[in-house]
Amino acid sequence: MKLNWHGHAFFELELATGARFAVDPFTQSAGNPLTSTEADDVDVDTTLVTHGHGDHFGATLDVGEPVLAIHEVANYIQNQGLEDAAGTGGGMNLGGTVEVGGADVTMVPALHSSGCPGAEGPFMGEGGDPAGFVIDDGETTFYHMGDTALFGDLKHVVGDHFDPDLVAVPIGDVFTMGPDAAATAIDWIDPDACIPIHYDTFGPIEQDPDAFAREVASADVHVVKPDSTLTY
Repeated sequence: MKLNWHGHAFFELELATGARFAVDPFTQSAGNPLTSTEADDVDVDTTLVTHGHGDHFGATLDVGEPVLAIHEVANYIQNQGLEDAAGTGGGMNLGGTVEVGGADVTMVPALHSSGCPGAEGPFMGEGGDPAGFVIDDGETTFYHMGDTALFGDLKHVVGDHFDPDLVAVPIGDVFTMGPDAAATAIDWIDPDACIPIHYDTFGPIEQDPDAFAREVASADVHVVKPDSTLTY
């Protein structure tokens, strides 16, 4: 699996199946200062959205369909004239798995808040529950945690049941877990490797990813520069 991280929680993925996904396409013009990537630069088959906050929903409407998101966010997207992915007719919900591009995509809980952009500004409407995604392409199982706090199901559901190989974990604090809790989450999930995300985008979430890496004992930590690619 090839993963191009564009800062914050924004990834482009190239799967072993050949499918290409975007996750949380927070582009430069959508407000992401860590990337030079714009919607027109994103060439993917499907976009996955973890929740409706503007720094994750980002340029979803400009990247284009199909989009896979929780039911309420999918309804919002459909009302804007786009379609949700995989013929689900209304997005998906927590615990569900759909086959997209030859990969199994499972929506799992995140402990956070959500919302959809309003008519006159960001984050005004109902956005269902926040989520993460477990993506299994037959060779690699990648878990994008979305925005979340530390909670026990990371160990007893995600770690024990899904057993991901690679995890994208938020470390920024204030709006998500900080480095200490994120290190605990990685120890609980016990993947082979992880990528710290959701940090240094704005002043309140400035962190040292190398310090986080020193706290993680159970996995390889890949500190990736924005707009750089990791092959796993």
